[in-house]
Amino acid sequence: MKNKYFSSMLENLPKGLERRTAIAGKNLGCEALYDLDGNFISSSDEGILIDDCEYMSEILSGKLELVLCGGGHVGHAVYELGLFLGMNVTIVEDREEFCNKELYPNATLKIGKYDEVLNNMELSHSAIVVATRGHKFDRTCVAAILPKRYRYLGMIGSSGKVATTRGLLSDDIKSGMIDAKIEKLETLHAPIGLDINAQTPEEIAVSILSEIIKVTKSDKKQVQIKVSDLEKLLQTDEPFVVGRIVEKKGSAPREVGSFLAILSDGSMIGTVGGGAMEAVVIHDCKKLLKNENQTSAIFEHDLSNKNARNLGMICGGDEKVILHKFTS
Repeated sequence: MKNKYFSSMLENLPKGLERRTAIAGKNLGCEALYDLDGNFISSSDEGILIDDCEYMSEILSGKLELVLCGGGHVGHAVYELGLFLGMNVTIVEDREEFCNKELYPNATLKIGKYDEVLNNMELSHSAIVVATRGHKFDRTCVAAILPKRYRYLGMIGSSGKVATTRGLLSDDIKSGMIDAKIEKLETLHAPIGLDINAQTPEEIAVSILSEIIKVTKSDKKQVQIKVSDLEKLLQTDEPFVVGRIVEKKGSAPREVGSFLAILSDGSMIGTVGGGAMEAVVIHDCKKLLKNENQTSAIFEHDLSNKNARNLGMICGGDEKVILHKFTS
């Protein structure tokens, strides 16, 4: 029987989720999922809501999707670099000659009017690059995207073109033609990319992807979930323990949200850093898995210089890890 909680997480991940984890009290380690509007979806322990205790809140997302509006020279360079970075890429174009498998063999292709295509797309996990053949189409794309949830939105163009387009979009919002608040326009990165004096399409692609990484990685509350790890957890019928980092200080090797699962057969899924640090977490997880009277525990692993040296490590800092036992 599949674990209902992780099954629900996998099912709802495309739209984005809030995960709340109790970090104190009698429900220590319990987790609950909510949609991005705060509506309860599921919990790791049936009947338990995480709303009236001390808890950690995270926004869960799947793999970052790179959506390119426009299949020209810059778009192709961004596509190539996006694939190199492990992103799934979608090309949105109204011209088939710039949106075909010969040009983009490893992308999802969507051909049609920009606004019609974008209106029907789920963009919650997307970084969108608007680089069409003209400011009219750029404006159409941004107008369709602004009312939606997304991780990043950037538009290519000179300062003058950008200023003009921003002004027109602002007017459209104020008149009600675009269903978004005027503050949402501030999330538009334009001119797009980090200022590295880029000239060629390839250099521009580097500046754009660098900005996307900077923006999407800046929100420490955002945790990217590896879908393949969830699918592996759903294949086990036996209890398992998940050790997850809920607090990090200093130069500990992994970020908050990183997890390691120990299955009943001793196999492992995920990582909390590797090496001696991970060996300690593995030991703790196995110990809890065998304990029939305990379902959760919290451990703080001090990686200050002295203790790190005792573990054979150089880095400092410390990590707080919550362990929780899951059943089907």
